[in-house]
Amino acid sequence: MTISQAIVLGIVQGLTEFLPVSSSGHLVLFSELFGVQTQSLVFEVTVHVGTLLAVLAVFWGEVKLLFASLIKLLRSPKQAKTLLKDDPGCRLLLALVLGTLPAVLVALILKEQVERLFSSTLFTAVMLLVTGAILYAAEKRSAVRGRSAPSYADALVIGCGQAAAILPGLSRSGTTIAVGLFRGLDRESAARFSFLLSMPAILGGLVLSLIDLVSGTAALEVGALVAGLVSAAITGYLAIRFFLGMVRRGKLVWFSYYTWLVGAAVIIVHLL
Repeated sequence: MTISQAIVLGIVQGLTEFLPVSSSGHLVLFSELFGVQTQSLVFEVTVHVGTLLAVLAVFWGEVKLLFASLIKLLRSPKQAKTLLKDDPGCRLLLALVLGTLPAVLVALILKEQVERLFSSTLFTAVMLLVTGAILYAAEKRSAVRGRSAPSYADALVIGCGQAAAILPGLSRSGTTIAVGLFRGLDRESAARFSFLLSMPAILGGLVLSLIDLVSGTAALEVGALVAGLVSAAITGYLAIRFFLGMVRRGKLVWFSYYTWLVGAAVIIVHLL
């Protein structure tokens, strides 16, 4: 893999990881377009680190609050029930834990079945159409003045949406934000919770890639790895900032049109 190819794939990962257009589907399309094999575990780990850095940079205030809340719970276990009921930081921490559980269970139970679907371009294209429909419906139901914080029940339901988005072509960010909007959260809160929920998901993918890497070998130029990491981090940061602005302005439907266009184009090409 050359440095220029690594930069392109890093940009694709950084953009599609956070924009509601499905990173899995786009990485497959771009790898075929540029003739690049993206299954290098070393490169996969590297771009995951880049996208994680992007989330940490944008939501550093919330991350510090979560760490402070965790320390508070560990120091005062007898007050945990009260803290988890009344303290905003502790409630957010537990909500993220609850929201992560469904995806963990699905990944453990259905890992092999889901992996087989990644070889189906047609299935991925159909899921892109589904992503567009979900985003369109959510935008029409969204509330500017909805609730600002998810309940524990909201977190579980949003987590189920994230679990479903393990399917290739179904956008993780798009699905979780849409579910949040359907549950009555305001646009800003639904988007921010979705991005915070992406951190354990990205970490989970990073850990799995590292585990697989231990039992295998891979060789890539250090320059290509650095280029992939930096490009994924920078574009990921910009993508989050851009998307938050789009959500505030009620422009989710724009991504519906895009995913419909890409999904339909792939299906047409596949059937020709």
